[in-house]
Amino acid sequence: MSQVCRNGVLVAGDATPGSFPVGAAFFETVALRAGAAECLEDHLARLRAGLDRAGLAPGPLAVGDLAAWRDALRLLGGRDGVLRLVVGAGFEELGLRALLPSPEVFRLRSLRTVRDAAEWLPRPKSAPWANSLAASVELRALGVGAGVEGVQFDARGFVSEGSRSSLAWVEAGVLHVPAEATGRLPGTALGQLVRCAGRPVRATESPVPVRAEAILILRSTLPGGAAAVSQWDDVDGRPLWSGDPAAARPLLAALAAWRAQRCISLA
Repeated sequence: MSQVCRNGVLVAGDATPGSFPVGAAFFETVALRAGAAECLEDHLARLRAGLDRAGLAPGPLAVGDLAAWRDALRLLGGRDGVLRLVVGAGFEELGLRALLPSPEVFRLRSLRTVRDAAEWLPRPKSAPWANSLAASVELRALGVGAGVEGVQFDARGFVSEGSRSSLAWVEAGVLHVPAEATGRLPGTALGQLVRCAGRPVRATESPVPVRAEAILILRSTLPGGAAAVSQWDDVDGRPLWSGDPAAARPLLAALAAWRAQRCISLA
C-alpha cells in the first residue's frame, strides 16, 4: 500500500482510482507537472461547493492554503503525477499517483451503464464514485485500449459524460455541452473550455451528435486538459460518427493556453 498525507501526517493509504478512505465524501484530482498544479483553484471551488452543500467545513487544503499544500507535497515526495484530495467529516487526505501517458486522439464507445441521478445540481464530485466506476468496469470488460473512452447516457438516452471525462462538440459553429439535467459533473476543464472557446455555447439534451464537426473529451489530467475524438462507436462497436481530429485543434490550443496561465508552483 502507498502513503497519503492525512490531516498533515504521512500515513498508509491508497490514492488509486476507485479506492477511497472510509467516510470519504468529496474529492478532486489535479495534474501535477514539474511541481506545478494545474488550475488548482477551479478544482477547489468545485470541492468547496459540495462541502458547503453537505455542511462540511473545509480544511487548509480545501481552502487553498498553499503552505499546507507545499508541506503535504514534500511529505509525499513527488513533482509529477495525479494529486487526489479527498475531504470528509474531520479529515483531508492528499495522495499522489503516477500520471500515465495519454493518447493525443481518442475514440468513444457508448456504454450500457446508465448515468445515475445526481444528488443535487450542480452535481458534486463525490465518493465512492460508484456509477463512474461501474462505467469504467464495463469499458475495461470490452477489452479496448487506453485510447478509448466510454460514454454514459442518462435514463432518457441523452449524452451525459464519459466514465472519466466530460464531453463537448461543435455543430454549426456552436459549442455544445450536455445539460446539467443529464447528470454530468460540472467538469473543471469543460468550464474552462466554455470560458475560452470564443464561440456561442449551448447546453443540450442530445443523443449521439452525428452531425458534429468536431468532438472533444475533457479531463483535467490530460495534457492541455482535452483531446480530440476521431470516432464514436455504439454499444456493439459499430461506428456512429467519425471525423477529422484536426478540426478540434483551435479549441484545444485555446484551452491549453488558458490553462497554462493558471498553474501554481507547489515546489
